[in-house]
Amino acid sequence: VPLPTSMLPFRITCVVLVLAVTLVNIGSAESGIHPRGPRDCGDVYIAGGQLEGYYAVFPKNTAPDEADLVYCDVSDGMLPANSSGHRAHPKNCQDLSDTGMSESGINVVYPYAEHPESPVVVYCEQSLLGGGWTVFQRRDNYATQLDFYRSFDEYSLGFGNVGTEFWLGNDILNEITQQSVNELYVELTSFADVTKYANYKVFDIANKTAPTRPYQLTVSHYSGDAGDALQRHNGMGFTTFDADNDLAVEDNCAVKYKGGWWYYFGYSSNLNGIYFEEGKDDVTSANWYFISGNHESLKRIRMMTRPMKQQ
Repeated sequence: VPLPTSMLPFRITCVVLVLAVTLVNIGSAESGIHPRGPRDCGDVYIAGGQLEGYYAVFPKNTAPDEADLVYCDVSDGMLPANSSGHRAHPKNCQDLSDTGMSESGINVVYPYAEHPESPVVVYCEQSLLGGGWTVFQRRDNYATQLDFYRSFDEYSLGFGNVGTEFWLGNDILNEITQQSVNELYVELTSFADVTKYANYKVFDIANKTAPTRPYQLTVSHYSGDAGDALQRHNGMGFTTFDADNDLAVEDNCAVKYKGGWWYYFGYSSNLNGIYFEEGKDDVTSANWYFISGNHESLKRIRMMTRPMKQQ
């Protein structure tokens, strides 16, 4: 089975990817670790890394901001054994949080039920509301904006760079949200640097082969201060310019609004629309309509999910 481009071959010991991003600092003067982070698997162990898998290391003194992704076998830190003695890989960022990982940053998880040894590179948000969040969409005010007007297959597999702007992939979202009851957190920042949020206690993405609505969205139990701009999208399939799954009779909403989204016959949120500078009011913009009552483009967006915590 072909693996998404966001996934890496498993069980390798050589460098497999270069990430030109600055990651969180897990080193310190006391630990003797390079200030940018671990230089090798030994430093990973010293810094407390215990899971067998891929880690970002900084081996190049001449390029301290350039991280290599390497496989480190520090298997004593895998998830606790179940009743049969099996110790599983972390399926999501909540699993990593449960092992004591408290720093936000790029990590590797294994979400595929049918391919449990296949890793996926993700960004984990561990400082927000107890952590455990797998970030699946991020947009920000970068000099060069990532194009989100993509095909159905691109949205299925994911695109971008988890260190900057990206869409993790609908296939991965389906896998993650089938593991347990998940919640959704949407963080939205305007060009006036006002941040609002929308939290949904139930979040699910159906599979690609759903009969009439591929990657059907399920959301419910909203709370927050951004307004419930996903309620009307609930139950919709995912539409792109080359896959019309919305309810509009004459139009393809993805073509009309320049994004990939769970459109109905219109939208009240369009977070994968065009990124406009300075909050331009445009129907094709990346916006959350209920924040301002118009189509004002947002400055920063993050969408993330985690298993719903027991109350």
